[in-house]
Amino acid sequence: MARLLQEMFGSVAVPTLVYPLIRIAFILIVGALALRFIDSALKRLRSLVTHGGTIRTTRLDQRAETLRQIVRSVSRSLLGVVLLLWITSELGFKIDTLLVSAAGVGVAIGFGAQSLVKDVISGFFILLEDQYGVGDVIRIGQQDGVVERMTLRVTVLRNFEGHVHVIPNGTIQTLTVLTKDWARAVIDVTVSQKEDLDRVFEILRRVGAGLVNDMPDRVLEKPQVLGIERLSEEGVTIRSIVKTSPLLQSDVMREWRRRIKDSFDREGIEIPAKVVLLVEDREPQRHPRSSDRM
Repeated sequence: MARLLQEMFGSVAVPTLVYPLIRIAFILIVGALALRFIDSALKRLRSLVTHGGTIRTTRLDQRAETLRQIVRSVSRSLLGVVLLLWITSELGFKIDTLLVSAAGVGVAIGFGAQSLVKDVISGFFILLEDQYGVGDVIRIGQQDGVVERMTLRVTVLRNFEGHVHVIPNGTIQTLTVLTKDWARAVIDVTVSQKEDLDRVFEILRRVGAGLVNDMPDRVLEKPQVLGIERLSEEGVTIRSIVKTSPLLQSDVMREWRRRIKDSFDREGIEIPAKVVLLVEDREPQRHPRSSDRM
């Protein structure tokens, strides 16, 4: 590098500080280009995943995005350390002295950074075991939301209201993944006790068959009518279930309820309504006071 600069400037008098500054600028440019190359390579790796619309393909896509974010985070940190050592060597510091000093500082910081090490180790095992990834909907303790970003240290969730929760990986004790492979929609329908249950079951099976035919991308199998779930004064409650694509069970349940209501109306199946008794609050009768009697 020094020889190249000497050939460029020749015998022109240049301040001694200019050469290190030019070399440092060159180092920073190389670092920026390296980051761009790493990010481009990781995006290319993700694009190699075939988007076929299946659950397995979607899972591979989510895992590729998770790996991309974590590798990008780690590569940025490593590249930053390398560039820092390179720049300090250009400024005249000896690398072996810097490494010894860094080791001493690292030992001192290590005693106070146990939680950081715990977070990184936990993040490594989350990634290794594929517990969840970017795009999954998870519940950690009392917080739930979509995994928006992941590093080895933290998991970033965004809930339904748009609030962002940053959770250190080492603090995760209870984890629930709401979008692992498939979800389940559960429908409870209450009919009058006077209705013919065999006829009601047949209507529900017919509605379920139409649902899976019209929504093949959301309904993964034929709905099942499990039978009577509860007997009460209101009527007979019948439960049906079906497997759906992750996060789509609510949409399936809304359409399912609408079709059941339309079918019951056409077939004359009565859905009992709750009777609410309104009790009028009457003002207590006012007793005459002794002064009124007099």
